[in-house]
Amino acid sequence: MSVLDGVRIPVERSAALMKWHMLGEVLVPGVLNASDITKTDGCKQAAALADKM
Repeated sequence: MSVLDGVRIPVERSAALMKWHMLGEVLVPGVLNASDITKTDGCKQAAALADKM
């Protein structure tokens, strides 16, 4: 069980319900405020995932 399962599991279930194909996901722990994301590599991860499309 992961800290981010509370986010990941509902997203996966919703995607399955709507018959969406998930290409991947970027979950960044420790981000509470919008400005916190700039202190992580989450934006790089999201860009790399987008490049796969």
